[in-house]
Amino acid sequence: YFAGEGSPGIPSRFRPPWRGVRGARRAAGRRRVRAVQMAPGLLMGCCKCVAAVAVVPLAVIVSVLVETPAVVELPQPAAAAVSPGVPDAGEAADATVASGTDGAGAWASSAGATAPGSDEGPPRMGSGGMFDRIAFAYDSTNKWMSLGLDQYWRKTLVQDCMRLERGDRVLDLATGTADVSLLAGGALRRLGAGDGAAGAGGVLGVDPSSEMLRRGVVKAEHQGLEGVVRLVKGDAQDLSSVRGIDAQGTLAAPSAGVASGSIDKISMAFGIRNVPDRARALREMRRVLRNRPSSRVCILELALPDGKSLLSRVARGFITNVVPLIGRVATLGSGSDEYEYLEKSILKFPQPLDFAKSMAEEGLPVRSITSFAYGAVHLYAGAPLAASATAG
Repeated sequence: YFAGEGSPGIPSRFRPPWRGVRGARRAAGRRRVRAVQMAPGLLMGCCKCVAAVAVVPLAVIVSVLVETPAVVELPQPAAAAVSPGVPDAGEAADATVASGTDGAGAWASSAGATAPGSDEGPPRMGSGGMFDRIAFAYDSTNKWMSLGLDQYWRKTLVQDCMRLERGDRVLDLATGTADVSLLAGGALRRLGAGDGAAGAGGVLGVDPSSEMLRRGVVKAEHQGLEGVVRLVKGDAQDLSSVRGIDAQGTLAAPSAGVASGSIDKISMAFGIRNVPDRARALREMRRVLRNRPSSRVCILELALPDGKSLLSRVARGFITNVVPLIGRVATLGSGSDEYEYLEKSILKFPQPLDFAKSMAEEGLPVRSITSFAYGAVHLYAGAPLAASATAG
């Protein structure tokens, strides 16, 4: 009866129960020992797996941070083929812009647009009303979507493209929360703007979104630049009327806008693709820009990368998949439609050479295109047509 477990002829049901219990305990003990022995190896394997998965996005981020921007110089039109353009309006026009008059001028779109100064009707995607809804998350979302590089791109626009000089009058279209306006205003202040001297220059920031502008006014006051930077509500397609705004979001009455030939430098960061009639906006830029060799038009805009490299494909995937996701998270779901629109607007925007051609057709030939983020961001450096033939 007490024969071993392997004894033939003794059914398992008649074996001593304690031998089975002891065996189970010994087996469990051996398993625990093996688990303890294997734990370091499993942990190391998991760490290697996580590290391998993390290496790809980290490598992409690092490569974007250390990327050397690609610059393409474009041929300029011959002077004989240049149209007369808009004449320089001289000091009289300067006085109009420098007077500080604030006016109206709503974000006029094409069909279905609301009347100037009217808040009736649903906001169009890409309009000031749309940006009013996402203004609370706009700055932080930009930083996440650009991996913190958006300010670097704007600084490049101001420092390398605009080439500000003392006395310059700057027009910053689609100013939003005034990031570019404040950078330009700070540069002009270092050149003497705001010190009360005549002809010291200044910045006029124009945007269709009241809430974005309100936040920009607060930032300007915080930086002590309210004497150099003025923010007004207006339409890039029609700058004949603008409308002032204060830190409480109160709009002033309509008054005269930007005079012809009164602006030295024009900037527009991440806004031209939201304009319903881009050609009309470009013509307005040409109208208000002085016809001088030092005049500049600097447009910073996103586009879908068309390169075949791995990083270009990653950038395309980031725009089409990550941008809408970040927008939804940053706005807690309230801005899903808006950020889906922004993604689609990037997909529809012309490729760099095509947009440069559009600028040239409206009298603003592009001298160079600087590409960042492996073709996802482009800086177009243009000049008035007549001046570009003589500028160096």
